[in-house]
Formats: sequence, structure tokens, C-alpha cells
Amino acid sequence: MKKIFPVCLFLLGSLFATAQKDLTGAYGYSLTPVKTTTVKDKNAVPGGQLVLIRMDGNKYRFWLDVLNGPPGYNRGETDGTISFVNDTASFDNTFEDAEHPCVLHFKITGNSININSHSTSFNCGFGNGVNADGDYTRLKTQPVLDNKWLRKEYSSSPMVVVKEGRAELFQDENCLVPFSPKRFLNKGESILSIAETAKSVYTESIPAPGKFNWGWIRKSDLSIEQLQ
Repeated sequence: MKKIFPVCLFLLGSLFATAQKDLTGAYGYSLTPVKTTTVKDKNAVPGGQLVLIRMDGNKYRFWLDVLNGPPGYNRGETDGTISFVNDTASFDNTFEDAEHPCVLHFKITGNSININSHSTSFNCGFGNGVNADGDYTRLKTQPVLDNKWLRKEYSSSPMVVVKEGRAELFQDENCLVPFSPKRFLNKGESILSIAETAKSVYTESIPAPGKFNWGWIRKSDLSIEQLQ
């Protein structure tokens, strides 16, 4: 027992060290307001917003939107998937024609998420002079993160309809890696077609508060006419 006890303490310590609260929510910052003269200036609020939604464990979907100005207004937007290891995560947001890498480094600091890229707006594919770096503090007033919100984020993505009774979702675009436990969509359910291959469609949904559903579904399980 003397040999087992220290090992147990170590394992318990590791569990508590890696345990993480759900970070789902909106974070942001606003730049100091300046005197404005135009309606556009008054309606535009320079700053940044970061939205995180937990997928599984410490894996999150994120949406980042940064606006700078006046007098000129430029925007930087990106989204993707990150996995936190303890309190840090990273995302390669390098623009295809970039001269140098743009890696967004996320760090949990109390009630804020710090983003640091050490890169330029061009390398990140953002608008001129836009930088994502900064401290994004959890907003006091949180948006309702539901399917309505999600569909606004993917306003250009079409809706498709599930035609099979129990259409399975998969973790990969080839629809070979199932979830555990398995995930299914119901017949007649309308879903977002966010991305697609020749034989599959990637979709996301928020069926209930705190629940994020995602995965790839075979096109053979969907109404083909909806995809055209």
C-alpha cells in the first residue's frame, strides 16, 4: 500500500490539473471610443469578439471577428477548431500567400482568453492593419448560442434535408470513423451544408443549450435535390 498511495496521489493530481471548466461563451474587447461624425462611424464599434463552443472534452470550435478604425474600417475574421492542453491552444491561420507564418496562440487567463500571433494582418489574411492579438474578456451579456445564431454565422451555407430514418454522423469526411457513442440525425431534419466532398457533407448544429453536434454525413442519406 505504501507504494500504491503516492501513485494514486499523482494520478489524482493529474486529473485535477487537466480538468477544465467549460469555456463556451463570448469574449471580447472594445477600443476607446473616438468622436465620430458619420452614421457609419457611430454604428461601427472597433474591437474584437471571440466565441467558443465546446465540442468534446477540451476541444472547441471558435469564431473570431476583429474590426479596426476609424477613419478607415478593416475587418479580420476566421474560425476553426482548437484543443486546449491545460490552459493553452494554437491555430495555424497562415494566409496562402503569406511571407511568414500566422499562428494564433490562445491562453486562458482567469476570465479572459489572450490571443497572441506575433504576425501581420497580411500573413493572417486579415484586413489592412487588423491584428487579432489582445485580451478577450468574457462578456457580461452573453449571446444566445443556438441554431439561429449558428445559421447567421453560416449565412451563405445552404440547408439540406435528411431523408433516411437514422442517418449516422462521422468524424471524418470519408464517413469511416464513427463517434462513440454513435450519433444520428432524424428523417426530415434540416441541416447546414457547411462543407462537402463528392460523397459527404459536413454539418454543425446546437440542438439544445450546451450541446454542440457536428460531423460528416453521407450524401446518400440526404435529399439530393437540396444539394443542387
